[in-house]
Amino acid sequence: MTLNVEGRKLLTYGEQMMRLMEEIQKAFQDERNLVGSLCIGLVETVVGFPEIISSYHNKHKNVDISLVSGVSTQLIEKVLKFQLDGAFVAEPVNVSTLDQIPAFDEEIVLVCSANEKGKKQIQSAKELLHLPFILFNEGCQYRERLQQWLKDEQIISPKIMEFATLETIMGTVVSGLGVTLIARSLAERYEREGLVQLFPIPEPYRNLRIVYVRRSDSYLGVTEREFIKTISEVREGENQRTN
Repeated sequence: MTLNVEGRKLLTYGEQMMRLMEEIQKAFQDERNLVGSLCIGLVETVVGFPEIISSYHNKHKNVDISLVSGVSTQLIEKVLKFQLDGAFVAEPVNVSTLDQIPAFDEEIVLVCSANEKGKKQIQSAKELLHLPFILFNEGCQYRERLQQWLKDEQIISPKIMEFATLETIMGTVVSGLGVTLIARSLAERYEREGLVQLFPIPEPYRNLRIVYVRRSDSYLGVTEREFIKTISEVREGENQRTN
């Protein structure tokens, strides 16, 4: 069975009514005893997310949070389609209908296997650009930064291997099959264990901000408002520690 024109029109109104009912429930919650659910998207490389979840859960134990992972472009599309309440994605986000709340600032580094050092003395990241790149799928901001860097260095058609998870990417890099571009905070554990080397990359591509995005026209219920408040508190605490 397929919907005719009138059926599709009715379905659209029905979906709008369901969203409105959810917003009514959110609007009349008791802030001291929140219940409900949040569906949050995040890129796999968001380092500080566990701290946010832990802090939020300690205050609002009756709110269920479900997580959806993916690359930034996929998550933004899901937010726009009301499939997610919000998502942690990498800047830039050039969508005027989305609110953006700063969450984390990251330094991106080039990562190679510690075994590369035994082959020759490496002085800079540029010396590694001839190696295969181990990356997330299209839509990842790390990958876009790398592509811009390679373009500026006039490196054409680099060899790229795609993997879906951070652990697989790092495991492949550790084995010496290639290099990757990733946040320093994610790679430092592997560096401390003597498995990889980290190299800073040029300034125009080095710094990346992770933001929490949500639809501007979507009602901001108490559960999500408290979640955004937690993001700001964790960010402020991180800034105080680094300063």
